[in-house]
This record gives sequence, C-alpha cells and structure tokens, in this order.
Amino acid sequence: MPLKASKQIYDNVHGYIGLTDVELGVVDAPIFQRLRGITQLGPASLVYPGATHTRFEHCLGTMFMMDQFLQHVRSMGEPITEDPDVIQKMRLAALLHDIGHYPMSHTFENVITRRMHGSGHEKAGEIFARRFLGDALSSYDVRDITGIAGGNDKSALGMLLSSAFDADKSDYLLRDSYHTGVGYGKVGIQRLMRSASFEDGRIIFDKDEEVVESYLLGRYHMYRSVYHHKTVVAFYTMMSRIFELLVAEGRIKHPNDVVGSQDEDEITAYDDHMLYHALREYAGDGKDAFLKELVRMLLARKPLYAAFINPLPEQSERSSANLMIRSMQYDDRKTEEFARKAGIPAKWAFPEYLRDLGLVDDKTPILIKGKGAAKSVLKSHGLIMHLVGSKRLYDARIYVHPKYKARVATYMRKIS
Repeated sequence: MPLKASKQIYDNVHGYIGLTDVELGVVDAPIFQRLRGITQLGPASLVYPGATHTRFEHCLGTMFMMDQFLQHVRSMGEPITEDPDVIQKMRLAALLHDIGHYPMSHTFENVITRRMHGSGHEKAGEIFARRFLGDALSSYDVRDITGIAGGNDKSALGMLLSSAFDADKSDYLLRDSYHTGVGYGKVGIQRLMRSASFEDGRIIFDKDEEVVESYLLGRYHMYRSVYHHKTVVAFYTMMSRIFELLVAEGRIKHPNDVVGSQDEDEITAYDDHMLYHALREYAGDGKDAFLKELVRMLLARKPLYAAFINPLPEQSERSSANLMIRSMQYDDRKTEEFARKAGIPAKWAFPEYLRDLGLVDDKTPILIKGKGAAKSVLKSHGLIMHLVGSKRLYDARIYVHPKYKARVATYMRKIS
C-alpha cells in the first residue's frame, strides 16, 4: 500500500521524490538540514569539479531507491511490504542512514576512529536521531529505525539497505557517476532490481548474468577511477592530517565533543563550511610551519605526490612493501623509521593502505538462478567474472611532498 506524499522534491538523478508528513518533519529538522553542508565525496571536487553534491541529496535518493526496492519486493508477493508502517519505517531508515556523517563525509572516518578514539558516523547518527528527532519520529521506535540505518537488521528487509546490492549503493553509484562524469556507475539498476530476490541473507538474481557483471564491474571501476584515484586520495590524505592537527591545536572541536553536545546549533555548524573557515584562518595566522604549508598546499590545489603506488594482486598481498606500508599507516614510530631510511622528514611521509578491492567484495552472498540450484556469481559463465571475479587488489601507497618524491621512489625501488 503506497504512502501519501504531502510534498514533492525534484532530484536531478531520480526526478520527483515524494515525502510523507513524518519524512518532511525529519527533513526540515536542523540536524538533517546540516547534511546540505557536507559534500558526498569530500575533496574529490578538486579532481572532478562537478562532485559538489551533498549527503542531503544522497539521503533523499537512498529513500527513493528504498521505495523502489520495497515496490519490487511487494510485487513478488511479500505480504509484510503491504504494511504502511513497515514501508514508512524502511523509508525513514534509508533517509537517516547517513545523518551522523562528519565534515567531508568519509574523509576523516578512519582518522577519527583509529587515531582520535571517536565514534563512527553510524553511531553518531544513532545519537543524533535519538536526541533531536524524537518529536518528528514520535510514532516510531527511533532505536529500531537507527538499527536498520546502521546495518544491524540482518533480515530480508534489512538487506535492502545493507548488502552487496542495496538502496544506498544504488543511489551513490548513480549519483557519484552523474556528478563526476565518470560513466562506470551508470549501471542497469532498475533491471537488476527487477531480477533480484532477497532471502535468508542472500541476494539471488534471475539469470541476468551480464547485468550483474556490469553492476559489479561498475562498482569496481568507480573505486579505481574515482574513490581511489591517486590525486583524490592525495587530497583525502592531506585533509585527514590537517583535520587531526587542527583538532589537536583546538582550532576545531574534537568529534567526541560534538557528538556528545546537547546543543543542536553547535552540531549543525560542524560541516564543510566550518572546516574551510578554519583552513583559511590557519593559512593566515597559523603557528605550526608544517601544518600551515600543508593547509596552503590544499587551498592552492597542490596535492601530495604518490611516490609509490602499487595495486598488488591477491597472491602478492604479503609482499615486503605491502606489509611495511600496512603496518605504518597508524603507527607513527614505524613511519618515522621509514622516513629516516628514505632520507626525508617524517612529517612529510604519508602511508596509505586502501581497502582491498575485488569484483565481489561484500559479505552478502550474490547468487544467480539458472537451471537447478542458484550458484555463486563467481561461477558465472561471463569471461570477466570467471577470470578475475575471485581475485582482489591490495593497494599500498606512499604520498610525500613533491620535493621528496625522487628520494622515496629510489628507496622503494631498493626494497620492493
């Protein structure tokens, strides 16, 4: 049973998106409006100028895609999706799934959780929703909704927001592809959706091997071409170090202080605009010479240089260079030792060990239904899936100030 929309918002990716009264109450809340000031891809716009879209529009788009998924599941005869309360709850979970993001979205997530002992955006979102959206969500269990939004619901419906093929990924692939101009993400989402069923923690596609392969390849190439683009990562790396040091100097509030705040105005001001204001102030009156130079490089769009970058195949995961960079990433002592041997200042060595990539890189099993039992997508007859579907790449990099690129490149050739 469809819900009654009280307002329509036009989206450049999906067209008109309808909002119910309860959704409109959430969207109008300052804690949600804050997402207008948080870019979806952080500093990626320094490489792809059109990538200035925000978490606000992505959350609306994810809710739209959730409704599309629910309509499909309902067409397959799932009675629970006839319940308006279930439909509304799933749409709200999709709408709120990214409400806890920090400035620049995922850019600072690792440094916040790994080096600053902060909460991830899922936990922050749960806290924000409980603290500031109680009135708007008074007819629902907020913990239930945030549990689904955080990926804690392992049921068939929960998979619609947290699996290898879900409402979140469907929107960000289409949206990021549209705004960057990179065509890999323009996959046949609607066709995929119509051939998918969700059961017992598994996704089963009905025959369309080519479309499944296209979707998985699209995700893979969006990582290689956009999310892991060497210059995009250079700016992510610079931003992360700058953010950590500005917090240490007290120029920016610690994320834990913001998440723990009862002041909604303080939280809503914690966005990209706040960050850039702090950057420009520090470029003018900062005291730390290293941090000041790093900030000025960023504002002038002068990236760090990738002195070593090597996506390693699965068989080479335990190569000496790979293991060294992986151990350095969150260990200052090991980074200092590396810099000393390479003959550069330790503060200008930035190890990056990116998430491992494969065509199938999620925990949710993806199956294709042919004659007989459903089989793993990795056993597809498609040439690409057959040859490389089960392989992964382990991407280890070292970024440095451009003036040190030759020293580090020479040192890495010696030890690799």
